[in-house]
Amino acid sequence: MENWVLVFKKSDLPHLAVVRCRPGLCAAETETEVWLRCPMLHADLDQALRALPALHTYRQDTQGLLFPLGGSTPVAKLPALDWVPMKQFIPVELPGAALPAQLTQHYALQLFPSAAYHPGAALKIKLTDWQTYADTAPEIRLAALNFALSAAGDVLVMGEPLPPLPGEEYWLRDSILLPAAYDLEWPLLAQLFNQQENSNGANFLLFEKNGGWQKIEKRCFIPASRAGIRQSRTTS
Repeated sequence: MENWVLVFKKSDLPHLAVVRCRPGLCAAETETEVWLRCPMLHADLDQALRALPALHTYRQDTQGLLFPLGGSTPVAKLPALDWVPMKQFIPVELPGAALPAQLTQHYALQLFPSAAYHPGAALKIKLTDWQTYADTAPEIRLAALNFALSAAGDVLVMGEPLPPLPGEEYWLRDSILLPAAYDLEWPLLAQLFNQQENSNGANFLLFEKNGGWQKIEKRCFIPASRAGIRQSRTTS
């Protein structure tokens, strides 16, 4: 069976996370490069592989000869490498010594503006605005909401629909709350980061636009009843 073979710089390793689960994909590495290999099931590379920043893309024949795309003359032979399945090459588990907001020393989680729409899941507002809204809001609107109060006097409200109040809106991905109109540079890393920092699923991980983040225990949220909001008024 013929294969596709792609060669990358090692610094491009984060790009390869998007094809981690592709069936039949194997990877190997040299001192300076990462090599990918997968069966040639179609006449052309699929969209995911085409989008990767490969240094070289080859067609490998059954003798291990490498042909450039569109070429009929081999330009190299596949080197002897230690090939492993892609899921093993990029494991789900993350290093235990990862720093806050960082997967490894090299791959920090960064936020970038996103044109994709994601419905709001949380709203960070001032306690005074929350109290004023709760005094007049219909009970049916409050019943759909939960909230948590910070020591700084901010309130994080979650539910649907969110109250029509000024504040910072967030959307939810894998228990990670991301600012509205922003997304992680590598969305797959959200799942990995969540598994590392929130393995028991007991927290929300709230990211700010500057890349800082904090854990918020889910048990801190209480129903948005007027009684609960009055209680927060007396303890703030």
